[in-house]
Amino acid sequence: MRNNENFYVKSPTGKVFGPIDIETLKKWVRDGRVEPLAGVSSDLQNWAIAPSYPELEMNWIVENNPGQFYGPTHRAVVDDLKKSGSLSPAARFYLDDRGQAAQRIAAAEKAIADRDLEISRRDTALAEAQKTSARKDMQMEEVKKALVQRDARLAEATTLLAQRESQIAELTKAVAARDGEIRRRDAEVERLEKDISSLKEELSGRDATIEEMKADIARRDEVHQREWTTEVLVPEVVSNEPPPPLARQAFSGGTSPSALAALEAQARKELARMGATGAKKFFGFRKK
Repeated sequence: MRNNENFYVKSPTGKVFGPIDIETLKKWVRDGRVEPLAGVSSDLQNWAIAPSYPELEMNWIVENNPGQFYGPTHRAVVDDLKKSGSLSPAARFYLDDRGQAAQRIAAAEKAIADRDLEISRRDTALAEAQKTSARKDMQMEEVKKALVQRDARLAEATTLLAQRESQIAELTKAVAARDGEIRRRDAEVERLEKDISSLKEELSGRDATIEEMKADIARRDEVHQREWTTEVLVPEVVSNEPPPPLARQAFSGGTSPSALAALEAQARKELARMGATGAKKFFGFRKK
């Protein structure tokens, strides 16, 4: 408040008084004409309650009865109330330091402003958190959809794996059966190889026997080979003794026809068995 300013007072009912200077305003306060909730202004635009101005010294509060307060007001008003007997015997009086009150009011206003700013900040943060929560909810839904799709793929893969395992089991059985067949065939081949080896040994033995027979036939061919000629040979007398009876009969024509027929039949059978080639080879026929 400046001394050269004019002031206006507004009662709680809204009635305005003034303009008055600072000294007149202070006198009104001491006379009790300015109520605790009255407004004071120097431009009829900006108003503040009268006790908020330290210069007016409205820093006393009266508790007439427990819980019944009046003020803040000037000390002179308190004294007038005492003198007039308007206060009860149990009345109490409290002095409020206006400077500290102003500081407390300023601090309270600042605290309120800070609280409002914090509330605004928290509202903004809450809005951002709600947006973030909405985004997270959307992401969660996407994750849930992805999980459902993954579970479906996993179930499909499990089914496919079971089919593959069944196929593998069948293939394993088939391989085992084939291995058994291969082992059986290997055993059969081994037996056949043994039989072939035995046959080879037998054939080798037979070949040796045949070679021996060939050698024996060759020896016999050498023994029985001789030349047949048309020359008439005069028998050489090697002994003066007579031949055996049978031979004598043969050379003398005394052999019986039945014996000669038997010899001829036997010779024919042997020649038939040997064949012409064999007979020639046996008797050593040779052209001259």
